[in-house]
Amino acid sequence: MAYNRSRLKSSLPRKVRIGANRNVAPKADGNETSEASFLADTTPTVDPSAIRNRAATRTVATKRRIQRRVTPLEVLQQPLQAGVRKVFDLRRLVYVIILTTLVLLLPQPEGLSVEGHRALALFVFTGSILALEPAPLPIAALLVPIMQIALGIDQAPGAFAPFGTPVVFLILGSLFLAEALRKHGLTRRLALYAIVGSSGRFHLLLLGLMVITGGLSMFVLNTATAAVLIPVVITIAQQIPNPDDGRKALIVLLLAIAHSSSIGAIATIMGSGENAIASGLLTQDGTFGFLDWMQYGLPIALLLLPLSWFILPRIFKMPAIVLETGPARQELQRVGALTGPERKIIVVLAISVTLWITGASLESFLQLPATLLSSAVIAIGAVALLSVEDVVDWNDLKGVNWGVFFVIGAGLTLGDALTKTGASVWFADLVAPALQGLPYVAILAALILMTFALTQFLNNVPLGAILTPVLITLGNATGIDPVRLVIPAIFTVALAFSLPSGSARMTLIAVTGAVSSKDMVRSALWVGIPGAVVIFLFFYLASNLGFI
Repeated sequence: MAYNRSRLKSSLPRKVRIGANRNVAPKADGNETSEASFLADTTPTVDPSAIRNRAATRTVATKRRIQRRVTPLEVLQQPLQAGVRKVFDLRRLVYVIILTTLVLLLPQPEGLSVEGHRALALFVFTGSILALEPAPLPIAALLVPIMQIALGIDQAPGAFAPFGTPVVFLILGSLFLAEALRKHGLTRRLALYAIVGSSGRFHLLLLGLMVITGGLSMFVLNTATAAVLIPVVITIAQQIPNPDDGRKALIVLLLAIAHSSSIGAIATIMGSGENAIASGLLTQDGTFGFLDWMQYGLPIALLLLPLSWFILPRIFKMPAIVLETGPARQELQRVGALTGPERKIIVVLAISVTLWITGASLESFLQLPATLLSSAVIAIGAVALLSVEDVVDWNDLKGVNWGVFFVIGAGLTLGDALTKTGASVWFADLVAPALQGLPYVAILAALILMTFALTQFLNNVPLGAILTPVLITLGNATGIDPVRLVIPAIFTVALAFSLPSGSARMTLIAVTGAVSSKDMVRSALWVGIPGAVVIFLFFYLASNLGFI
């Protein structure tokens, strides 16, 4: 079956090439025939065969230029499908089943119940199916509660109950807010302000874009923020006249979006999936709310963001580039002042942030019903208010990434199964003697080193789902506050910069074709390692000062 594709005209400058054969640029020496000269050659005095040859040559050259050119529209469409496996990989599924069966066939460990033994098998099943992804990640995540039922650990109501925990709906609210930002172009307007405010100086522009990305990722899921801003930075890079400088700038801008969205998400519970899983399990172990997380996450984000901004341009030896700000100013004049929906989004988001921070205190002061101003209630309430104001509707919201919902639920399901069967306590009792007597600094260093190494190869959300329940129980068994183990590990998980598989943000920039694997590894070494050191020093000092 053949399809006729309409040819899209691109308004992008011809001098910058993205993707394959990026070093090839159109020559200005007459090799590309202008329309005027082509028309001149069609006079009867010219050999008709020469005309046909010249026209064929021009057609081939045009096709090659179209193939080399990647427009922001294409890059925006590709990330929506990036990293999504379309069908089951039977071989990988067999590996998962074999590993799970081997655990079940092993003799029941001493001191562990039958249900606990099965929970260990569930742990191996969850880790392997989320890491190997024999099916699309959301489907793989849904198999976790099904396996829990099949192993006889719990019945359906209990197995699926974690999918209804408040933190899951907090993330859903975050995704809905991201859709509102995308629909009304508020992120694009912010990028235009950054261009104008930087006076075209690249380093200031980079800082402005990273601050915008990091700030949005605090309250909107980081992957959604990155997906919205990637086409914007591609267009910015294509305004740089020098092709070599444009390619370097594009690499730096894309990596900056990926890094700053991951770093900004550290600051709050709703910034990423692994944060939501960790917060949900810590809440089961004790009171741990939005502000509790933010008092650790915000300082780390404020430290890592300028660090990444300082290092990234130096890795790629960025020259001093000054962009023309005229087009950005003209575009701002064209779009005019803030529209009604944009103003409503800003007001609703500002009120939501205020309530997320002060909700618990207001509940007590106003004697409101408990949890009425909890983070999840506020997030869903904000979306409902935007819907009432006709800013978003269900047609907008049903297109969000629902897969995140399932992955978070799977992580919470695993933690619940390990806890109620006693498997986590058994494991902690097994490991605790080796940690007894070790200073916190040694445990912290080993934990961050291990987590940083793992997150470079495993997707950060499943890794957070696997590590959190184990660290909570380990902390309880060793007398270490679980927060002192879980939070540093989850923050380190965010530094997954070396491979597209490390996080959805890295997948998004990989599919643009502008950032190579070598560039990712360089950024992971030069930004990720110092970032891990900053996390270690922060928690070491906080521990010594009694803040954690």
